[in-house]
Amino acid sequence: MIKNIIGICLLCLTVNFTQAQESEAREGNFFGIGVSYGLVRPIGDLGNRFGTNFQASLSLDWFKEKLNGSFGIEGYILFGDSVKEDVLANLRLENGAILGIDGRYADVFLRMRGNYLGAYIRKNIIPLKSNRRAGLALSAGVGLLQHNIRVQVDTNNAPNLGGVYEEGYDRHTVGPALKQGISYTHVGKSSGVNFAVSFEITEGFTKNQRALNFDTLERDDDSNLDIIMGLNFKWFIPLKDQRPPEEIFY
Repeated sequence: MIKNIIGICLLCLTVNFTQAQESEAREGNFFGIGVSYGLVRPIGDLGNRFGTNFQASLSLDWFKEKLNGSFGIEGYILFGDSVKEDVLANLRLENGAILGIDGRYADVFLRMRGNYLGAYIRKNIIPLKSNRRAGLALSAGVGLLQHNIRVQVDTNNAPNLGGVYEEGYDRHTVGPALKQGISYTHVGKSSGVNFAVSFEITEGFTKNQRALNFDTLERDDDSNLDIIMGLNFKWFIPLKDQRPPEEIFY
C-alpha cells in the first residue's frame, strides 16, 4: 500500500514538473474541491490506543492570487483496524475468542473510527521560477477532532456488544484541535493537474465523553493530547476557471 501511494505521488510530480516548464501558472482567483487519501500514525495519548491507519478527506478551497495560496474548510475521516487498546479483554477466553449467548464463538473485531472538521489557510512560501503557484507551501488550521473504537460484531450472538451497549466500550472522545502541514503544492495551467503531497500534524485536546467504561467500571475524566501525523496525496478540482478566455486552450 505504501509503495503504491509513493509511486502515484512520484508519477504525478513528474507530470507536473514537465508541464510547469511548458506553461505559465493559472491566473486569478478560483474555487475548488479537494479530495485526498493517505496514511496516519497516532502518537501521544492516541498512540496508546491506535496504530497506523488511514485517512480520507474532502475540502472546499478558495485559491487567492494575491496570497499565492488558499484557504477554506476541510474535513477528514479516520479508519482502519489497528487498535492497540483491547476494551474487550475481560470478555475473552484464554484463546482470545469471545463466547456468544448461544455458546458459540462471536465474530467481534475492533476498528478505528474518527473525524476532523475545521478551517485552514495555506501559503506557497518557496514558489518555482517556472510556476509561482507550484512549490513548497505551509498550512495551519483549527477545528474539532473526534475518535472512537468501533466494536464490529459480524454475528448475531453478541447483543451485549451492539447498539447502545457499544457506547460502554467505544471510548468516544472529542475536543478542539490544531493542524499544521508542509507540502509540495501545484496549481497548473491545465485544470486537470492540480495537487498537493503533504505531511500534516493534528493535535487534539480531547476528553472521553462516556459516563462509564464497562470494562473498567470507571469514568475516564483525564484530558488527552492526541497527536496524528499524516502523509497524504490531495487532488484539486477547480469549480470555475477564471483565466481570461484567450489563455484557455482546448
